[in-house]
Amino acid sequence: MKFEYSFFTYLIYHLLNLISHAILIQIMKFLLILVLIFLNYSCSKDFSKDRIQIAEEISTAKIEGRHNVFISNEDFKLKKKILSEDCESWAVKLDFNQPLKNSVRNLLDNMLENYSISEKKLNANEIEANNFVTQISFENFSGISNFRTERNTGIYEISLRVKVKVENSSKNIVNEISSNMNWERNIFFNCELHEGAVSSGQKALDNLIKKIYESTYESVFQITK
Repeated sequence: MKFEYSFFTYLIYHLLNLISHAILIQIMKFLLILVLIFLNYSCSKDFSKDRIQIAEEISTAKIEGRHNVFISNEDFKLKKKILSEDCESWAVKLDFNQPLKNSVRNLLDNMLENYSISEKKLNANEIEANNFVTQISFENFSGISNFRTERNTGIYEISLRVKVKVENSSKNIVNEISSNMNWERNIFFNCELHEGAVSSGQKALDNLIKKIYESTYESVFQITK
């Protein structure tokens, strides 16, 4: 009887062991599938979907008179300084060139009553000969972005810059305009730098256009009064 009990116990023990082993294998397979799905998702994310857009339109007052506008055809230059590999910083790719220049054109449409865009800057005599009230030039499109990690916090900073010159045949005013924004996120909590860079970059562009309007409007007023 003792032998039968021991044999039965032995049988049950090994049966449970086999069942446990089979369950463990299934669990491991399930976890492996989850890991593969996660890795595939991480590698296949389309970061190109989040792009810088044309700046939001702002309320403007119309400026009268004929104006000549020169927009430099130089590409926007963004200098990047990435000091950390956290938050998928490798994926950050921002293009401000067309969004910024199209934003400037939209602003001019809303701000100037009558203007033309020239391919080159006019000199003082040409401005006067063509009866332009002012010439407004947009040059030196550039930006600087930095990303670093301090303790558990990823810190992204971006600065956009442009030079705007307002002049007539006898006077000129040069405005060096900049717009700065930043973004911070705990590197262990949903930290995707590309999304943060697009968000802060878009805010910087919106703010830059607003500052361009304010300074240009004031400069035109000073030049023509």
